[in-house]
Amino acid sequence: MRRIILFLLIIPVLFSFEFGAFDPPYWNGVVIYESGKIYGFRFAFNKNGKIADGYDTFFLVHDVGPFAPDGSYAEVSFDTSLPFGLGGKTPILKKEIKPGILTLRYGKFGNGIVGELGIPENISVELIFYSPWGMGEKFILEGNKVFSEDGKFVFIPLDSSLKMEKEAGKVRMHIDKRRFYFYAGFENFSRDSRWIVNYLNENKKKYENKRPKAKGEWEGLISSITNNLFWMKLLQPDKGRIYIPAGRRWIFPGPDGKPDLWTMFEWDSFFNALEASVEDCRLAENEIEAVLDTQYPWGNIPNWRSARSGSPDRGQPPVGAFAVLKTYLKCGNLSLIKNSYERLKKFHLYWSRNVGKHLKRDGNNNGLYEWGSDTELIPSGIPQWEKDAPGRLRAAWESGQDDLPNFDNVKFNEQTNTLEMDCIDLSSLYALDSWSLWKMAELLGNDKDRAFFEREFVEVSDKINSFMWDDKKHFYFDRYWNGKLSNSKASSNFYPLLAGVADEERVKYLISHLLNPSEFWGDFVIPTISRDNPSFNDQQYWRGTIWPPTNYLVYQGLKRYGIDLIAAEFARKSARLFLNSWKNYRLCRENYDSRTGEGGGQRYQSWGPLFALVLLEDFIDVSPFFGLSVGNLAAQGETVFENLVLAGNKYNLKVSTESLVLYKNGSKLLEFKGRGVLKNIVEKNGKVKLDVNVYSNKMFIRKREGEWVKLGKGIHRDIIL
Repeated sequence: MRRIILFLLIIPVLFSFEFGAFDPPYWNGVVIYESGKIYGFRFAFNKNGKIADGYDTFFLVHDVGPFAPDGSYAEVSFDTSLPFGLGGKTPILKKEIKPGILTLRYGKFGNGIVGELGIPENISVELIFYSPWGMGEKFILEGNKVFSEDGKFVFIPLDSSLKMEKEAGKVRMHIDKRRFYFYAGFENFSRDSRWIVNYLNENKKKYENKRPKAKGEWEGLISSITNNLFWMKLLQPDKGRIYIPAGRRWIFPGPDGKPDLWTMFEWDSFFNALEASVEDCRLAENEIEAVLDTQYPWGNIPNWRSARSGSPDRGQPPVGAFAVLKTYLKCGNLSLIKNSYERLKKFHLYWSRNVGKHLKRDGNNNGLYEWGSDTELIPSGIPQWEKDAPGRLRAAWESGQDDLPNFDNVKFNEQTNTLEMDCIDLSSLYALDSWSLWKMAELLGNDKDRAFFEREFVEVSDKINSFMWDDKKHFYFDRYWNGKLSNSKASSNFYPLLAGVADEERVKYLISHLLNPSEFWGDFVIPTISRDNPSFNDQQYWRGTIWPPTNYLVYQGLKRYGIDLIAAEFARKSARLFLNSWKNYRLCRENYDSRTGEGGGQRYQSWGPLFALVLLEDFIDVSPFFGLSVGNLAAQGETVFENLVLAGNKYNLKVSTESLVLYKNGSKLLEFKGRGVLKNIVEKNGKVKLDVNVYSNKMFIRKREGEWVKLGKGIHRDIIL
């Protein structure tokens, strides 16, 4: 009777709860978070007495399916025909329809979820109720239902022939059926399995109809971003916040050696926000808040931080202000800028100010910046691999490009806590940070800060051009403190494009280096170090491989300077590299071999879809540099993009090699025939104003059903339609 009364009390209450595979090892499980309480259960796979559970199932993932932001539908599948227990040695096979695929899907229903497990022949499943992170609720068994000890949560299996049991203090069930249906939540539930199947099928259909998608030549481009990212979501159990880690396996140990509650990395997190903004601005803004929350008092947003440890001695590349500004433009929420500005400003000053035991990253006081590590701030209880790490290595970790050949044999100055080398990547990103904060200050009406950051941007840009440009090799290089320039050419040496510090002549030289197949260009771009560097053939981590963040940042630099045709080819190459691995193997790799295109590193890395995001943004984007833009230079066939939401407006886009049609909120906004890029598109009082870069002999352009306007090849500004 107690249970019935409890349900009657609970039913009228509207709970706000989150659910998903929030516990890092368990893609094969579900965590439900509600009002500070945590409830967890998972499905372990049994094949002839051999068990796959937790990270064992990570290597069995067959398909990372959809996960609707509203929780209405989620699906993931596992290939149980693969051998169990091999970890990273588990074979990587092409994904195809075959026997042995186990599918887990579930969706929100009222104040709970309903789910279905499809189990292949020769496999049984162990349903295990447990306490995630050791912080979750405990469970008790009553009849064939499982309740939490607090009496709020209930799990109801729909097959009464399967019996629960309590074993070693844990409630579990042995499932040897081919289909298993369940309800988990905070209400009573009396539907049958047929209803669950219909409900999930209908939710899947609704989500597929409304989600952003691409059809045609680039089918699956957008889902490759959002499926990966939304299945990467985890819970910070001590904060009650959903966040996106660098990857489900990137959870560092705490001081006691056991996995910590969560781990975040600085630049990974800001890139994750950009990816999330493709479909879920709430998640994007949540990710930004989560990473800003890791900031230390002296200003650094650290290389990494967890619930009980971190890297207070070092930061990571300052891409935050740019990412937040871009996320704001895509999501249209000015409060994001208001809530982030002061903390981003503090992170900016971390590089150029002494604060307590933290020493600025300009050790030689010349206005250029070096990577470093504050030795005095290194904490106890750090992971084993960080103990006794030399300063040069810790400084390289701050760069995010851990073993980049640029840092080989560079001395670490123990007095300044920096490398004895002005770094072109950090100096350029610092300039970009100044520029981004300048634009934020304008949005906030802060004239004092606007003037400061504008002046600083000009000063740093002048120093980069004066001291880091080689007039003989026509390229930007790192600069040793003795005045000598390095000769190491990395993809990050192109960051002056991103920062907007290069003049027209230097840009031409940079592009000639980029397109030189002996240096950077090729079937697979862009290698982290030039192809003529002795370290290129290492193809180990940052020594010659291709990484998502560098591709994304170099692409942004090309677009900033209007190098649209090369940017489009760069975007195509980036997307093909990623989608080959995704479509054939359903993997989201950490990096790729620059010679073969083969994936390497982690199998599922949260910033992996940046490769796909580059191409999506080449077709349609809104950015700090050129506002709303559309183009068809990357098209080699026809693609239709649907349900893209930018700044609160829904856009559909039809693109081919010789035409483009853009719809806004269901109405045709503009159309053109030819090849080109339209930028700074602004609609006001029934008129559309834009800039056009025409790459065909002529372009015909019109707004809605108006008269066609003919434009010749070249750049046209302030066109009114």
